[in-house]
Amino acid sequence: MSQSSRKTWISIVVASVIIVGILAVAAVGGTAFFIYHHVQTQFTPSENAEERFRQARERFAGQQALIEIPHDDDRRPRVRREALPAERSTVKLEALRVLAYDVHAGKLVNVSIPFWLLRLAPANKFSFLNDNGIDFDSERVHLTIDDLERRGPGLILDQADRRGSHVLVWTE
Repeated sequence: MSQSSRKTWISIVVASVIIVGILAVAAVGGTAFFIYHHVQTQFTPSENAEERFRQARERFAGQQALIEIPHDDDRRPRVRREALPAERSTVKLEALRVLAYDVHAGKLVNVSIPFWLLRLAPANKFSFLNDNGIDFDSERVHLTIDDLERRGPGLILDQADRRGSHVLVWTE
């Protein structure tokens, strides 16, 4: 290999490493920017958190949540399929919103996930329920983005656990 061709290959390798480094920094920066703008966390007393939940629930007066987690011994989540209309809603969904409050930590978390990002999920499927402490039946709680878009804006989950923590999930 000649000296000039070796210099060329070294230049290509160095340029490639620099480009990969710049892309990595951009990915980390983009992720941090996204989280900064879509996740807000604050420490607040229970009274303030309850007021925020009350305000958020007002728009869903008379509406049942799409997912129910019973308070009895059978704590398996259930999707109310009857709440899904046969016809698709004409309203385009903009975001999936989550409001959560941890009573013991006094922490209120407000998350807004743009719907365009959810549409990028593989196979158009997602799950925001996991099997931590829940006898999870993925067939009973299987929801797709299409299910949420067919329903349109509305209440997905309104749940308080035994310790007093709250979670409210809705689409808008």
